Amino acid sequence: MTHKINNNLSELLLVAQRSIGSAPLPRPDPGPSDTAPVVRLVNGLIEAALLQDASDIHIEPGPVTGRVRYRVNGSLELVAEAIPMALYGHIISRLKILARLNIAETRLPQDGRFSYEFQQQNIDIRVSVVPLIVGEKAVLRLLNRRSLFMDMDALQLSAHNRDKLVRMCNQPGGAIIFAGPVNSGKTTALYSALHLLNRSDKNIVTIEDPVEYQLPGINQLQVNTKLGLDFEEALSALLRQDYDVLAIGEIRSDRVAEMMLKASLAGHLVLATIHTAQAAKVIYRLLDMGLRPYLLGIALKGIVAQRLVPKLCPVCRQAYTVEKDSPVAHFLGKNYKAGVQLYHRQGCNQCQGRGIQGRLAVQEILMVDDKLQECISRRPSWSVLQKVIAGLGLDTLKDDGITKALAGWVEIEEIMQINGE
Repeated sequence: MTHKINNNLSELLLVAQRSIGSAPLPRPDPGPSDTAPVVRLVNGLIEAALLQDASDIHIEPGPVTGRVRYRVNGSLELVAEAIPMALYGHIISRLKILARLNIAETRLPQDGRFSYEFQQQNIDIRVSVVPLIVGEKAVLRLLNRRSLFMDMDALQLSAHNRDKLVRMCNQPGGAIIFAGPVNSGKTTALYSALHLLNRSDKNIVTIEDPVEYQLPGINQLQVNTKLGLDFEEALSALLRQDYDVLAIGEIRSDRVAEMMLKASLAGHLVLATIHTAQAAKVIYRLLDMGLRPYLLGIALKGIVAQRLVPKLCPVCRQAYTVEKDSPVAHFLGKNYKAGVQLYHRQGCNQCQGRGIQGRLAVQEILMVDDKLQECISRRPSWSVLQKVIAGLGLDTLKDDGITKALAGWVEIEEIMQINGE
């Protein structure tokens, strides 16, 4: 499949290059003068990415030639290189036209979006164009609903973690924080929680920047900083909307954190995401934002921290026996025993030779009980906080990752990497 896709792209590149020729790039025109080969080439790049379930397309300039890479299963893969810059300029212009951006502006960043029809589905595509020293780089985020986890069961939570998350979501009020670095699936997990809560007797509102997926039955507000509608303004407005559940796309400032806290203390359920690595560190991050410890202890009901790791292809994964005294055996700790088996990726036609099919979330879910609430209210030291959390029997990212590696879902090396080993 990948070989056929690459051949098709090579043909489209060749045809488009011949249509442009070696002449200098003319001033782009958004009208009918756009050459059909360039249109077909851009369509081909998008469709090839969708066929490979890519999440992003990177179109990058160079001093002499440009290139195109896809992010598939979390990793960037080169799909086209040595694109003449004359042709490259037409590709960027075509994307700007689709996203309704200013094609004459090449000095400032621009953001837009457009809808693309593919296999009887409308795919939302976000476009970010940034000027580099050698030209403009475009990144396309492919918002494909087919690859979105909407049901909580699709998150592949352990039974213990699923039970905790459902209990947290069914509480009448308080704050639930979804944490992790960029591209860790925070928004996906938040959407799955909203899907669980989505009923006709609840008014659910969200503030997002941008709205990635439209969720039927949920009122979604998109931030527009150009018009002065930032997170603070949007949140102030929605607090007067008689809501039952409020979801905040991201806690980005002290002011948003303070308003999130007040909303959760008012008896409403508030869900939010934050860029923080671990569940325990979320508590310190929020305290550093100026939230009063005793109020945070009362409001905070739970934290979901997660990462996304490549999921092994079930068809071609290869089992191996872990050697005694190896780094892997030491990492497994109490889970190691003589003859224990793990799995490596191989590659087959089913997974297009990658050895992986999609990505899998590894989570740690911390529920705030009375003991932890009291600890937070005293603004504890890091060592004290870790000791209290350890006493709660938290399944850490490492614990959940090892469990899924032993089940043959992921490579243990991926789990070692997210744990810094």
